[in-house]
Amino acid sequence: MSRVVSMACPHCGAPASCRDTRTLSPLYRELTYQCRNTLCGHVWVCGLEAVRTLSPSATPAPEVRLPLSPHVRRRALCGLPCAPANEESDDADDQCLPAPAR
Repeated sequence: MSRVVSMACPHCGAPASCRDTRTLSPLYRELTYQCRNTLCGHVWVCGLEAVRTLSPSATPAPEVRLPLSPHVRRRALCGLPCAPANEESDDADDQCLPAPAR
């Protein structure tokens, strides 16, 4: 299942359609978009890049070098479990404080 990031035209603001994708590396892909506004007709290329890890892979590819997010790195250095994949913050819980007892 492949989904493409939806975008609006940077010129007229109308919705755009992704017309083509090209994978240049495991971490970078180019996407070609076309404005749906026929009076505008703008076509452009966007870059889509994986920039950091929020939750490390259980099956890492040896050729992929994707840095840990700073908050994940701090938690790992403190011996704490990684935050859930949808949690990215620089809040107080990143200061190596033990979790409250339950």
